[in-house]
Amino acid sequence: MEETEHDRLSNKLEIIFYEMPKLEKVVRAYFEGKADLKNLPKEQKWCIFFRYKNNEKMEPLIQELCKQEEGIMRADRALAKISRNQQKWARAFSREVGIIDHESGLYAAGKAAHIEDARKMKADNIPPEKIQEYIGLSSEDIENL
Repeated sequence: MEETEHDRLSNKLEIIFYEMPKLEKVVRAYFEGKADLKNLPKEQKWCIFFRYKNNEKMEPLIQELCKQEEGIMRADRALAKISRNQQKWARAFSREVGIIDHESGLYAAGKAAHIEDARKMKADNIPPEKIQEYIGLSSEDIENL
């Protein structure tokens, strides 16, 4: 059985084969002004859209596809919205990490200051119970100073 571009397996299932190198030739011809996208089947337009959507050099091509096909235009807008949401989430996450890092740094600096105070108190022969009461370190931590 010879394969064609569209092989119908049943009334509900159809397999469509597209050769991407052929679509690349269409894209090249479009940029050279030798081809128009209007004559392409919808499926090929979608293939080009998905293949080149994230290529900045292909932005004019993507915009032309959006003008010609409402579905592609909606998909492009949905992808832009998802991208904005992802960027918004990343900024919020980065802020939270910054806050946690800042607070963690303050905590670590505060603890280091407490440890230094406890060392001085221990050197002045202040009883460990009093150091624990004033500084808040455990008796184990005070013994290890």
